[in-house]
Amino acid sequence: MLIIVGGIAAAAAVVGVFVLIGIVQKELPPTEFGPGHSEQFPPTQINSAPIPRPIQEHVMERGGSSHKVGNMLVQYNCIDYDCEPGLVDELIKIVDPYPDNVYLAPYPTMDAKIALAAPGRLETLDSFDEAKIRKFIEDNLKR
Repeated sequence: MLIIVGGIAAAAAVVGVFVLIGIVQKELPPTEFGPGHSEQFPPTQINSAPIPRPIQEHVMERGGSSHKVGNMLVQYNCIDYDCEPGLVDELIKIVDPYPDNVYLAPYPTMDAKIALAAPGRLETLDSFDEAKIRKFIEDNLKR
């Protein structure tokens, strides 16, 4: 009987660890691509709908003549975070003048208010900071 109770306790502990990992694990934009990525880019530079994860991963793919250097994602989550009035308009003003491989989109399941992603690089922001966003974009366009 003691062995059975010990086995149940051990199983409960393992389940508890997996539940805790699921709670703590954050969903953030990708900074690389995997085998499940899609061979397409977002439909437009400025997107009002979320970009599916496989397409986000393709944005992170680099190299070859068919892939744009300097690809990056600027994404925001105004579902789980309190966004300032006009935040999206300010992000559009920043992203729009850049080449069309700098994409803007909402990411409602992301665990950050604003995330900036480029191949191998990720920066999250708790509040709008135009200077940081522009610096991230400029730095990554030059890579």
